[in-house]
Amino acid sequence: MRRFAKVDANHQEIVTEFKMRGCAVLSLAPMGKGVPDLLVAFGGVTWLVEVKGPKGKETEDQQKFALQWTGCRAIVRDVQGVKDTVEIMIAQMVKLRA
Repeated sequence: MRRFAKVDANHQEIVTEFKMRGCAVLSLAPMGKGVPDLLVAFGGVTWLVEVKGPKGKETEDQQKFALQWTGCRAIVRDVQGVKDTVEIMIAQMVKLRA
């Protein structure tokens, strides 16, 4: 495992926003190797979230991981991205409970 993980400048803002919306958040940033930055859960629904700045692009490792991952995953760049992701998670939660 790497000693110091490089995170985008908006990483903490995104984490804070998810938490303000009632999500549990675990930073996976230290893992590297294309693994998304965050594990986010809400009401039994869990997503992997890659945090990117407004113009940030995925690395080759991140693209490879995304192609192999069969679970829910999002790229979030700002507060609106958090809001959109949580809305989808809530819709999934409602379907699971139906």
